[in-house]
Amino acid sequence: MLGGQSAGKSSVLESIVGIDFLPRGDGVCTRRPLELRLNHVPDQVVQWAKFEEVPGKKFTDFAEVKSTIDFLTDKICGKSKNIVDKPIVLTVYSNTCPDLTLVDLPGITRIPMAGSDQPDNIEQITRAMANRYVSDSRTIILCVLPANADMTTSDGL
Repeated sequence: MLGGQSAGKSSVLESIVGIDFLPRGDGVCTRRPLELRLNHVPDQVVQWAKFEEVPGKKFTDFAEVKSTIDFLTDKICGKSKNIVDKPIVLTVYSNTCPDLTLVDLPGITRIPMAGSDQPDNIEQITRAMANRYVSDSRTIILCVLPANADMTTSDGL
């Protein structure tokens, strides 16, 4: 998923999955790409998830999934809103989701946030990250735009 900062990419992703599990807040929330590997399991009543960075642990509480995404993000990016191109890989097994792999990217950011660890070239970093993910010819690009924005000025497009 591609788009500007706070465009609603994570909300669209949760709608596709059918589970509330992504961090929310003001400003930059997605600071590492989230590679989401969805596995539709029709007969399974209990949905669960696993992280590549947390081997051997099966998550059935999606509030814990949300807090683990925050923890893994802070572990690599720090707590000062930096954005790093090191994906979190999360596999979800559920009867509410399709068999599909999605990548939730940090929003394209033009200006570093004041008081953050974001470098001066944050726009080049976020654009390069987006270009790397969308350049594969097998990729379907879902660009999310806020409903109150002018489509012609969208960074995602």
